[in-house]
Amino acid sequence: MENRNRNSTSRRAFLQTVAVGATAGAWGKVCQGASPAAAAAPAKAARPATEFCFQQPFDGGIVHEQYGPPVVGTEKGPDGQNRLKVQVVGSVPPGAELEVSTADGRKVPVVVQDGVFRGMAVLKDRITEIQAKTTLNGEPRKIRTRVVWAKNSYPRFRCYIDDHSFFFRDILQKDYKSIFDCFYLAKLRELHRNFGAKINLNCFNTTPERDFRLAMFPDKYKSEFEDNAHWLRLAFHSENEFPNIPYLNATPEQLAADFDLVAGELKRIAGSAYTAGLQIHWADVPPDCYRVLAERGVKMLPTRGRKRDSRAQKICDYHLPDDVLEYLFDHQGWMHFDSGLIFYSASMGGCDWTPVDKIVPNILQRIEVPAKSHLINIAGHEQYWWPFYKNFVRDIYDRYATAFRFVLERGYKPIWIEDGFFGGAE
Repeated sequence: MENRNRNSTSRRAFLQTVAVGATAGAWGKVCQGASPAAAAAPAKAARPATEFCFQQPFDGGIVHEQYGPPVVGTEKGPDGQNRLKVQVVGSVPPGAELEVSTADGRKVPVVVQDGVFRGMAVLKDRITEIQAKTTLNGEPRKIRTRVVWAKNSYPRFRCYIDDHSFFFRDILQKDYKSIFDCFYLAKLRELHRNFGAKINLNCFNTTPERDFRLAMFPDKYKSEFEDNAHWLRLAFHSENEFPNIPYLNATPEQLAADFDLVAGELKRIAGSAYTAGLQIHWADVPPDCYRVLAERGVKMLPTRGRKRDSRAQKICDYHLPDDVLEYLFDHQGWMHFDSGLIFYSASMGGCDWTPVDKIVPNILQRIEVPAKSHLINIAGHEQYWWPFYKNFVRDIYDRYATAFRFVLERGYKPIWIEDGFFGGAE
């Protein structure tokens, strides 16, 4: 396990900075040089660009009623249902005739000035495509941006803990009568009883030393796992802790094989307490693996954003494009339309590495920003709970308790990330 120390800085940076696209070709693209942060600012901040493109809303960006720019409010539709009002801003060469509408033919009135067009779209569906058409140099041109509406979003929190293998080995070796005779699961149950937390455990197939594998674990505790599935669930993480970033360049076949191996064992061991609401070890797979995850029930994947022009190492980002990472630095979620996966930024920082007195300030940094405030991860790793581990954290329970207590006081509700749309919204 020596490799963990050499890589702890990178992993720590990942969880501490997780606060949590444009289509090229015939449809054009978002403006080069128009950052997602600028695009989300009030329309008066928009600047003309040399391209025909949308600056906001960001293609694939997920918004809700309390989101802030580009969302400006709601109104009642003819059917009595709420509609979401969203600013539309883009650039077009001066003098070009312009038509902006939704894909279903509803016109979006815009004003064009100094190469910048501005208007207001009214959304009624979860996904709304906004199109702009013009003619440039005698050739028809068309661009689009797609807005994803998480309707009736509300403040909520998710807890997941990564890197599980030790508690399985402990239960097997001690042959406990109950899974809660294992001190670790007993402490998690205490967190649930005290704070109502729902806790997702992301699991390895083997211990780092490979002295245990899930196939060795009996199924005699299955009913007990199922009896507690309302608050405790098990999910795939990786085959083993090492090598680091195991799926960085994985083929779909490799990822599918590991996923199916671990998921199969977890279903045998825990039955209905198995979930696809996972986090991938080191938060990285190539884009051609996205469909493998989606086909196995994965809906959302936590990642981190990235400051524009950041010189920090690119890591734990699922190979996402720079403009998407920039967007996720300031916003909550983004949909990959080809797979249907949602990547989201939501963490207040890993409880393993955040002292008790820093827990609340870290959460405040997120929840005080409307575009990032509705979904929070409270996350960590199993090994820091175990006294034999060289980086054992003695007050680890208090760190989780502090986080849970604070978000509950602020009105946040515990959720499973796999439930509903966008972790609990409609």
